[in-house]
Amino acid sequence: MQRRRFLTSALAVTGAVLSTGIVFGQDDKPHVAVNQYTCNSIYGREKIDFWTRLDELKSVGVDGIEPSLGSAADAAHVGKRLAAHGLSMRSIYSGANLHEENAADAEILRLLELGTKAKEFGTAILVVNPAAKKAKSDAELIFQAKNFDKLGAGLKNVGVSLAFHYHTTELEFGGREFHHILCGTDPANVSLCFEEHWSYRGCGNSQVAVFDHLKLYGNRSVEVHLRQSIDNIWSEFYGDGDIDNVRLAAGLKKIPAMPHLVLEQAAENGTPQTLPAVEVFRRSVEYIRRVFG
Repeated sequence: MQRRRFLTSALAVTGAVLSTGIVFGQDDKPHVAVNQYTCNSIYGREKIDFWTRLDELKSVGVDGIEPSLGSAADAAHVGKRLAAHGLSMRSIYSGANLHEENAADAEILRLLELGTKAKEFGTAILVVNPAAKKAKSDAELIFQAKNFDKLGAGLKNVGVSLAFHYHTTELEFGGREFHHILCGTDPANVSLCFEEHWSYRGCGNSQVAVFDHLKLYGNRSVEVHLRQSIDNIWSEFYGDGDIDNVRLAAGLKKIPAMPHLVLEQAAENGTPQTLPAVEVFRRSVEYIRRVFG
């Protein structure tokens, strides 16, 4: 199929919201995936390539990996590799420049092709973080939101949900970028990847912000990235800490469909290193199942 025909076809949305058809685990044993960034961060401290430890991750309860992908070819390669080890690829992550006119169309096409191919390997969610730029203009914010809507409509047409992902940049200046992507798009086209710790850190280490964001946009959340800190430094494994995870779990359980749970714990300066990587993942997954199950 020619690239122009592919784009036209993918964007020909019927108006019906397509279901991904995936249930992310039962109440007593939620499906738990791990983000590629987390794997690189935790195993990287021991200079281990996590791709050589997929069976180990599976053995401690990890159900799937959320890889960072750039192309349809990447999706095919990684999808096959994960499947060979019994790991799912229910969500994938990619960045995208959707605020510049000379880049947006090509980015939308790339992500449509990526999502379409990933769907063949069981992917239901494409998590997209907008290209970071400090103080985007109003015109750029409006243009970016229109392109999120356009991309989300195209992905919906092939059975994949678009989930907006954010860091601290999107929460600057009163969170204008964060809020406009959500307020300036159709909820049927653009969902949210709720970022537990970026909502906290991006708003000055505030639990108030975490739970206000959850109250405002929880019903649009199809995925949640789980990360914890202790005294505002990322903790060694995911557990109790600065953010009340029991309260977070209770809030997520009020959403009609429990979001996809993805561990995104990572190490930074000051993070303790007392456990081997495999134990970090074991404890984190056990905690998630206990609190969010």
